[in-house]
Formats: sequence, C-alpha cells, structure tokens
Amino acid sequence: MKPSFYFYFLFVFFCHVSVAQIDCAKVTIARDTFGVPHIFADTDAEVAYGLAWAHCEDDFENIQLMMITAKARVGELSGKEGAISDYFVRFIKAKEIAEEKYETDLSSGYKKIIEAYADGVNSYAAKHPTEIKLKNIFPVTPQNIITGYVIILTSMVGTPTALECVFKGKPDEYIFNASAGSNGIAMNSRITADSSTYLLINPHVPLEGRASWYEAHLCSQQGLNIYGALVPGMIFPAMGCNEHLGWAITFNWPDYVDIYKMEINPGNKNQYKFDGEWYDFEIRKIPLKVKTKFGNITLKKEALWCIYGPAYRTKNGIYALRYNTMFNVKAAEQWYELAKAKQYVDFYKAMEMQGIPLFNFVMADDKNNIFYLFNAALPIRNPDFDWQKTLPGNTSKTFWNTFYTLSQLPQKYNPKCGYVYNTNNTPFHCTAASENPNDLSFNKQSAFSWNRINNRDLRFNELMKDKTSVSFADFKKIKYDCAFPTKQGGIYKTFKPIYDLKESDYPDIADAISKLKKWDFTGYADNREAALVAFTIDFLFKKKNAAYNELEIGIEYSTDLLVEAIRYAKKKLLTHHKSIDVPFGDVQRLMREDKSYPVSGFPECLKALASDVTKDGFLHAKNGDSFIMFAKFSKNGNSYETVVPYGESRRKASPHFMDQMEMYSQQKTKSITLDNAVVLKTATRIYHPQ
Repeated sequence: MKPSFYFYFLFVFFCHVSVAQIDCAKVTIARDTFGVPHIFADTDAEVAYGLAWAHCEDDFENIQLMMITAKARVGELSGKEGAISDYFVRFIKAKEIAEEKYETDLSSGYKKIIEAYADGVNSYAAKHPTEIKLKNIFPVTPQNIITGYVIILTSMVGTPTALECVFKGKPDEYIFNASAGSNGIAMNSRITADSSTYLLINPHVPLEGRASWYEAHLCSQQGLNIYGALVPGMIFPAMGCNEHLGWAITFNWPDYVDIYKMEINPGNKNQYKFDGEWYDFEIRKIPLKVKTKFGNITLKKEALWCIYGPAYRTKNGIYALRYNTMFNVKAAEQWYELAKAKQYVDFYKAMEMQGIPLFNFVMADDKNNIFYLFNAALPIRNPDFDWQKTLPGNTSKTFWNTFYTLSQLPQKYNPKCGYVYNTNNTPFHCTAASENPNDLSFNKQSAFSWNRINNRDLRFNELMKDKTSVSFADFKKIKYDCAFPTKQGGIYKTFKPIYDLKESDYPDIADAISKLKKWDFTGYADNREAALVAFTIDFLFKKKNAAYNELEIGIEYSTDLLVEAIRYAKKKLLTHHKSIDVPFGDVQRLMREDKSYPVSGFPECLKALASDVTKDGFLHAKNGDSFIMFAKFSKNGNSYETVVPYGESRRKASPHFMDQMEMYSQQKTKSITLDNAVVLKTATRIYHPQ
C-alpha cells in the first residue's frame, strides 16, 4: 500500500467513524428556487449536521478557511499575512481556552449538536478530497469549531487594534473604533398601521468574502424552526426569525479591552511584579509556518502570558492585554438558545447567559413585544483609574474578573412610542427622545461615549418625527431611505465648506462647484450630483487618512485640498463617463463576473453602501447592506422577506451565484416561509446529505 493512499485511507476512515452517529437518511435538505437550504430532521443535532453539509456545498472554501484559521495554519496558505493571523490565534491562546472551557461551559445537549456539525463538515471533506487546500486539516473537532468562535469574537471586541497600538509604541492611543455599521428597527401596534409587529434585520459588512452572510432555514421535531443568516463556521444564525420572534444585531464598541504596562524585574527580564511579589511570565516560542516562493519556512516568535492575559515585549517594555472573551465560550450555545426562544421571556433568559460578548440586539415577537438591548460583557472596573489609558500592571487594583449583569446594561422594553432602533449609535438614543435610557445611570468607565450619535441615527429620527402611524410599506421606505440628515451630522460637516467656494475663483471647475452646490444630500441611483460628490469625498477621505468614524463626526481640510479633490472628481467623470452630469447608478454598480447593476446608497445612509473606485472610473459596491430581512408578526399570519447582494452559493458554476443581484439592485425582496409543507411542495431539489 503506497503511503499517500494509506494516509488517504486513514483520513476517510476516521471521518466516517466520526459521522456514524448521524443517519443521513434522517436529514432532508430542500433547496428553494434561490438555492437556500431548508433543513429538516427529527433532532437539532441532525439539523446541525445537515447545515454543515449544505453550507459546505455552497461555500466549502470559506468553511475550511475558518478551520484552517482555528488550527493556526493560514500562513501555509497566504504567507506573511496568514502568519500574522496564526500568531494572533496562538497569542490569545484561542485553542487552549476553547478546549478547557468546552468541558465546563457547554451543556451535554449542545455538545451533541456541535459534534454533529463537525461530523457534517468532516463527512463533506471526506467525500470531496480534491477541494481540500491543506493536508491534515480534517477531520476537525468540536473544539476546533469553538476555537473559531473564540478567534472571531476576540477580534471583534477590539483586541487586534489594542495589540497593534502596543506594536506601534502608542498604547495610550487605543480606542475601539467601528469599521462598518448595521441597522435594526422594531415597531409594535402602538405605531404600526395594521397593529402588527415589524422587524428589520440589516447588517452592514462586506458584500462578499469570508464574512458574507449565508441564509438557511433549520427545522427539527425538537422545536427548532429558524430562518436567518450566519457566516462560515457558525452553527446557528446570528440573526433571524422563528415562527414566534426575531432579532437583529448591530455592532457596538464600548471599551472591552484594557492595556497594562508591566513592572519588570531589573534583575530578570522575564519576571513581573504584582502586589509586591515577582512572578514569572509564561514564555512560549510559537512556531509559524510561512509560505514563500521557495516553499514553507518555519519561524519562531515569542508570546508571553501573565496574570492579566497575553503580553507582548517591546523596546518600551512589556504590555499585557485583558479582554472580555477570555472567560467563557458560551456564545455558540447562546445563539442556539435564541433560535429556540418562543417568547420574550425565553429570549431574555437566553441573553442572560452573557456568552455573546458584544452587539446591540433589537427584538420583536408575535405577542406585540419589542426590545432593545446594548448587549456587552462589560468588566466592573475600579473607579480610581482611567481605563481608557494604559494601566499599571503591578497591582490587583487594576485586575478585574466580574461583569455587569444583563439588567445593568442600557435597554428598552415596549416604549410608549411603539418603536426601538439601533444604527450603531449611542445606546442612549434607542427610541423616542422622551423615553431614552438616561446616560447618567451608567458607568462612564465602560466608554459608552465611543458609540456616538451618527448620521443614520439623526436621519431615522427625522423620518419618525411627528409620525403616529407607520404602514409596512412606510417601514420599508425607512430602511431604503437614501438621504443624509438635514444640515447636521458628519456628512454635512464634511460637505459644508463647498458652499464657501466661489465659482469665479476657479473657472476650470466652476461647473463642478455649481453642480456640487445643487446636491440634495441623497444617494439614489437617479441622482445626477451624487457621483461627483462621491468622487470628491472619496478623494478627501483618502488624503486625510479618514475612515468610518469620520463619516460620523466629519473631517476638516484646507481649501486647496478641496479644490484638488473637485478637480480629481471632474476629471474622473469626464475621462470615463464623458460628463459630470450622470445618474449615480451609471457610476455606482453592483458587479460580479459579467453582471453589473446600478445601486443606490452611500456610507452612513440607512440604505448603506460603500464602494471602491475602480481604474475605469466606476464605484464598485463593496460594503453595506449585506443581508436584509423584513418580518411582520401578525394575528393574520406572519410574513418574512429577505435578500442578499449576490446569491446563496459562493461557487461560480452555481445558478445561485448571482441570481439575487438584479432583485437587490431594485430594492426588492423574496418571500420566504417557515411552513414545512409549503417548502417541500415548492422545493426545486430534495435530497439527503450523502
């Protein structure tokens, strides 16, 4: 027997041994007309197996990339950049935390579910060996799946940014800033025209890639019946609806991470002082395999660990990090419990697990309840210190290990006005002004102020002003609104200096200045000033090295730079579009392969879209409305609608690779159902994962 065949035989054997507990014949996958998998089985574990299989069918590349990341082997695929990822995974001890807490944090029932999901991935890998990118990645274990959750959530709470500040020797400059946004809105019968309860689920992340949303419907005989969106490696939807309730999540960014300057023993550089005693750092030499044009090489890089957590040695000393994802691995199981919640009290009980360390949650249910929660694992910190600066690492006075309970976080349940919302804004703007939580009731050490009033917040309140009744059509119009707030907000502040320019002072761009002054602050596809605005502001932001936060607060710049930006924008349009008077949709496009559609939207609009400037003068839609779900809970029956930018499959040969693009560009949605009989009657394909 040849060695290569021998190892392949062992791989297939072990994969099949691991999946023996699931009878594939009991798992049914029904694909609808858009290729979305509706997965039916008797048990929740069998459904998880089916989800793993279906998701691998559509996106095995990113599923296995998540597994490769969890095993800290990305450097073998993508070289130096991958090795940086691998170092971070080892630096935070993601694997060790997952393996230790897997046994203590997760219920025995949920372990069966996560084991079944891992089995589904392994079974697919065993039967499609030519798709595997690296040797010895499979089989994966349940602990590998949990490791993936630890990595992603630790990244999302700001830890990489804090570490980068330490690298650069600027730990005091750390601030957790957003890089994208989302919307969540819920309304009940106090304001809805038909006395139904409405919910909008609308995350804003990259439209494609590793974090793009995948739709699935999961249904078991154990009470599971959820339709929602998840990313590769997740076992249950991050957001979605069952037949009783639904929830949206939006990113939030208070202070989740602390940086400590360690006091080092002058006689031993590997010891630190804590409460008057010297302690040894745990020192690891992390091997990192890095792909090069000459083959893989192995480098070793130091990583330290101390009482606070991971630590890093710099020329200015050793700095340690402490963050909120070090303490449990309950997030995956908490999302499962949310999926099974039948009423608000079940939802709240699931949130009390506090395994999901961040995100605003906006919930609506079929009992007319709506709820907003600034969900966050926030440490209880000593008030004697400034926690937004580098902290002394030599005293237990800066050591924390407890968190505020759920009831101590900003939240709002069933306000009299009939609506709650979040646009990544301050938690103290989540409903009508007279009913908002009082910021004075919450500890400022948590840096709630890092979550600001933003353009979408201001615009939403403009749209809701004096409204006493909102129809479902009105509700959709609010989501697809593509205007900035009137004479306020960061976009207005950035744009305002244009009004001070005199056309006569700049004859070569007088027409462009005049056109810019006519802009009505909207980004609809038929707007004939928006393209010029987009190129001008893009130029300014790049020159000022500005990003998402500056969309919220605005930027300042010189008149000379503004004039340079307008000249650039005019030239760009004339070169590639022969005129500065072009519909925005002719320039901003949703593009994939040979298809291209006009799309409305601007960054920080409720209809959110951010685009990259292409070499041929187009704006290629990249970030923003990455999943949209409307739900209406009604006495006459619930209704659900969704759309994604491209399609369900990530495989180019699939008919569902691009089949939602036109619908998305036209701001239309597809109706979906949670009724098993309807799904099975209308499915285009029904099969078992084998």
